[in-house]
Amino acid sequence: MAEEWAKRRELELSSPGGILSAKWKGVTLDDAIERYLHEFAQDAGRSKRATIQQLQRFPVARVQVTELASEQIIEHAVMRRNSGIKPSTINQDITWLGIILKTAAAAWKMPVALNEFESAKLLMRSKGLVSRPGSRDRRPTYEEIERIRDYFRRSQMIRPSAIIPMEDIMDFAIASSRRQEEITRLTWGDLDDQAMTCWVRDAKHPRQKWGNHKRFKLSHEAMAIIQRQPRSHGEERIFPYNGKSIGTRWRAATAACGIEDLRFHDLRHEATSRLFEAGYEIVEVQQFTLHESWDVLKRYTHLRPEKLVLR
Repeated sequence: MAEEWAKRRELELSSPGGILSAKWKGVTLDDAIERYLHEFAQDAGRSKRATIQQLQRFPVARVQVTELASEQIIEHAVMRRNSGIKPSTINQDITWLGIILKTAAAAWKMPVALNEFESAKLLMRSKGLVSRPGSRDRRPTYEEIERIRDYFRRSQMIRPSAIIPMEDIMDFAIASSRRQEEITRLTWGDLDDQAMTCWVRDAKHPRQKWGNHKRFKLSHEAMAIIQRQPRSHGEERIFPYNGKSIGTRWRAATAACGIEDLRFHDLRHEATSRLFEAGYEIVEVQQFTLHESWDVLKRYTHLRPEKLVLR
């Protein structure tokens, strides 16, 4: 029996990738996820880390990396679907699973069967188990904006010294098309009053997280909002507030006003659509919004037929 085991072991080790497989034997997907979080996701946002860590709670995380096959990946997707999860959310699981497996193969030389992952992904997409999230077309109505504005004004009256000026921030988001976190990074030193432009530091980019500094055009409304902000000694930021706190206040306002499914980011959609409705051309709108291309820009454009001016 010992001789037979030794012969089998020799054959296993002499097969292509055999020594590597032996080295990583017993290492589970959970181990790979933990190592990825430690080495490559230290700067990841809270929501991204939570999405990755969620994978560790599922049965697929207990499978050995060297034995992970398309079957277990598909089983994970089916289990998630049967529990009522949408294909776009399952797609996030599969996307992160692919990133971790490819990292394991490239950075740690784990013998990962990437072809198994790709074949599973192909089948899941064809069967509708995973799909990309649909583009949002939510724009706030005039009545919704006024209800939220009234809520912020009443809040300001109750606690004038402790409240973020949410009415100004909401109006600035609509007037400038800036994202929630970008608003809180704008500085007085980067503002050009004469040219009516400002730099946004570390603007969002699909591949470049830091150092993507861009200058954007300010509308008259956006400029007026900036000019009425108080300038504190030693504070460089125009809106010196925490982006997460702005998000919390926004969600509280929409809930209190009974407004469903309206995110702060939807104000960027509103801003972009208003620029087109005002008659600006694509290349002009990009000077305000800083979208890289028309393919991206059109996802933020939801024109209302009644606003179209006939020529």
